[in-house]
Amino acid sequence: MEEAIPNSSWRRILLTGAAGEIGCAIRPALRGTAGRVRLLDRRSIKDTTEDEEAVQGDIADPSVAEAATREVDCLIHLAGIPRETGGTPEEILHTNVVGCHTLFEAARRNGTRRIIFASSNHVIGFYRAGLPVGTEEPVRPDGYYGVSKVFGEALGRLYADKYGMDVACLRIGAFRARPGNARELAAWISHRDMAQLARRCVMARSFGFLTLYGVSGNRRALWGGDAAARALIGYVPQDDAEAYAAELEGVATPGGGVAALFHGGSVCALDFRGDPERVT
Repeated sequence: MEEAIPNSSWRRILLTGAAGEIGCAIRPALRGTAGRVRLLDRRSIKDTTEDEEAVQGDIADPSVAEAATREVDCLIHLAGIPRETGGTPEEILHTNVVGCHTLFEAARRNGTRRIIFASSNHVIGFYRAGLPVGTEEPVRPDGYYGVSKVFGEALGRLYADKYGMDVACLRIGAFRARPGNARELAAWISHRDMAQLARRCVMARSFGFLTLYGVSGNRRALWGGDAAARALIGYVPQDDAEAYAAELEGVATPGGGVAALFHGGSVCALDFRGDPERVT
């Protein structure tokens, strides 16, 4: 499918969390999608190209968010505590919830037209493994990190409906160079496919609000219901975790028995004190 730049080419894209694993993987794919790409992270970024500019700061700081979103048409929001064990619930609240709202609101005030939000498969983590889950089922987060991503999705829905912005929520799966265990044969997204997905979201014509799963073309995939959204932006994954199936069949999902029961895997098992039979 031929890529289509929006009616007016983007002046500037803002990529938050630009020094993180996903940020580093997608930066090359953003070249040529805007006049400039602004990179924001709490860490210093030194390796900028001629069409990139780097800024440093905390997205939860209103002054940082305001300055970072100035003259930005499209925001790709990756920044945040990236996993359940990455911080305390209070730290996740500060960065992933307060920071997300602070950034979205600054972007709205500054006239940003599109937000691409890095959500997570952990918003549906407590659905039973082995059963397919789409985008219309009620959210069922498996931890505080998942809860923070539910907030971001809901905030994106609000900004799309109330303020007329384009918002794409990407429920990113297991982002790695290669899948690490048998569970990830369904959940994996390759670096190449993640870069394509981000670029397609940037380049697509106006789409309103979208929710789609960030996974490769895995033949064992159990997350779906997003075919129309994929078609709308032109995302056609190139990789399939099945290429690693033979070497991973004996590699157990970390976290033990509880982890094996649910889509969220080991995150579901963290501090689990309930009755698995009640989680149906």
